[in-house]
Amino acid sequence: MKRKKIGVLIGSVTNNFSSRICRTISEKAEEYGYDVYFFVTFNSHGDNLLYGEGEQRIFSLPDYSQFSGVIVALDTLNIPDGEESLIKRLKALECPVVALRVPIPGAYNVLVDETVSMERMIRHFVEVHHFRDICFMTGRMELEDARLRYDCYKRVMDECGIAVTDDMVFFGDYWKGKAKEAVDHFITGRISKYPQAIVCANDYMAISVCRELGERGIRVPEDVCVSGFDDLMEAQHCEPPLSTVAVKFEDMATRAVELIDEIDQGLTPEKMQYITTQEKYRGSCGCKRHKVVNKWYSLTRELEERKEITYQTVFMNADLEGITDDRELLNVVHKYGFRNNAKMMWVCLCDESEELTEEERNLGDMRTEYTNTMVLRAVKTSNDALHLMEKKFDRGELIPEEERSEIENGSFYFVPLHYKNHNLGYVVTHFDNFGHFNDFMQPWAMNFAVALENYFLHERLNAMNDIKRLYKEDTLTGISNRRGFEEKARKVYGDAAYLRKRVAVISIDMDNLKKVNDVYGHAAGDDALRRIGKALMSVAEPRGNIAYARTGGDEFVVVGRLEQPNEGVEIVDRIREELDRINDASGQPYRAEISCGLYEVKDASKVALAKALELSDERMYEDKRQRKAKQQ
Repeated sequence: MKRKKIGVLIGSVTNNFSSRICRTISEKAEEYGYDVYFFVTFNSHGDNLLYGEGEQRIFSLPDYSQFSGVIVALDTLNIPDGEESLIKRLKALECPVVALRVPIPGAYNVLVDETVSMERMIRHFVEVHHFRDICFMTGRMELEDARLRYDCYKRVMDECGIAVTDDMVFFGDYWKGKAKEAVDHFITGRISKYPQAIVCANDYMAISVCRELGERGIRVPEDVCVSGFDDLMEAQHCEPPLSTVAVKFEDMATRAVELIDEIDQGLTPEKMQYITTQEKYRGSCGCKRHKVVNKWYSLTRELEERKEITYQTVFMNADLEGITDDRELLNVVHKYGFRNNAKMMWVCLCDESEELTEEERNLGDMRTEYTNTMVLRAVKTSNDALHLMEKKFDRGELIPEEERSEIENGSFYFVPLHYKNHNLGYVVTHFDNFGHFNDFMQPWAMNFAVALENYFLHERLNAMNDIKRLYKEDTLTGISNRRGFEEKARKVYGDAAYLRKRVAVISIDMDNLKKVNDVYGHAAGDDALRRIGKALMSVAEPRGNIAYARTGGDEFVVVGRLEQPNEGVEIVDRIREELDRINDASGQPYRAEISCGLYEVKDASKVALAKALELSDERMYEDKRQRKAKQQ
């Protein structure tokens, strides 16, 4: 009898939280008689919009009806644009969904009791250290745990009779990159030299704040005390060791598996489950109540491993460069695969003979979804042998049964293979002793995907001009497609951020494309779309410092650097005027009309491009609603 399966959606599997979660889920699932299928993503860097889109496609791979339950760690996935659609998909499942750390309405939620330990940490500074100047660095405020920790800070400060002003709060992102901004915010323009304490909503931010303070000659804890939340391994080994809140992530993972098994047996557990925490008062607040055992040998070994991973990444990239034979490519990838520690590995690629969808053709002749039929191209066996093949199988199998007979049960990790948002396939790995891959997996997969993309391009195209046109240009309108837009928009936005300039981000949607197609034919619809492209080109090219593109069937976007406030409104007006002129000159009975959403960024260094695009989209839909209302 086949064993039951648990699906797990999780990101950043080599970081402290995710790695502990994965190992524990594997151990407990084995104990309860389940196999585990991990569908994993990795973090992107900067405004790599298409990379994030390619990563999240892994969640569309499985047939969720095969699972007895699904465990998801939303805050590890790093898919801000795809989170809503993923939650919608999960809510539609018949099997139980268990959310870790970040709740999903209607799901079973295993959460940290956020307020209790955060309250104790803040009261520790007030009642033990007698501090009143206590600043707070939040997490990502779209996440509930960040909001709860922030609300707890405000409540406790109010109960202690301490007023919280704007200069005492900095809105962080749960990562390491905003420490300089945070410290600037906390120490600039204040009466006293430094705040007495900075309470951070997680350890990553707290550690980076300690480092930033140290680089400025500000001592921790002598000048400023700092605390975090989570008790990561790094928190124990930084200098001084971090006062923080210890969360036993293993308890979360254990409870998640138990919930699925209880429901499978017909029990009805509570929807909300809470994991207790414990405060750890260490050197960063000056108390040193909780000792730290420094595992220097482990730390030294980890540093050596990271150094080796850097070397392997560089040389793998060099060895793959220029390869035009797919068998040679797979052999080189296998040569470097030993770094991932997998007992077995399966390379499954999309079936390139399967036709693209209409939407994919509109986006520049590239595949964004998994094909219904996949192709098993290589299997790495337990004795490290590589077997090359070309075996087609139904995507619902995930791994062909006859090719996984050596490993009948256990845990399997599914890693997406994509170049930006071009979906190439996936890699499946299986490990001994509930293990999982190390930090080399992401650069290994990215190098592999880039080499595959180059191989496919070499196969399909004969000239660099054709590559450039097909790869970055929308064939219908002659303007940039999403790939070309990302490259140009990141440059325009990056230059504006460097110069601290304003930026106009404009989302454009053609009105009534379906009506034009239905009444006048698809040739007329194509003509209307080309008119919009011509209008954008006519307005943008003379100005310079503007990126514009057709990003979907009837969707366009413009990102332009501005010199004056409200200059974005002028750009929108000019686009409409130019489109009216083109419509009038066409002599055709139909018109190309558009809805526009403008979001003007005052300082591009403070707002991510992805966020600006999201806000401009919202304003475009509001404009569309208003235009429809006027027409009725």
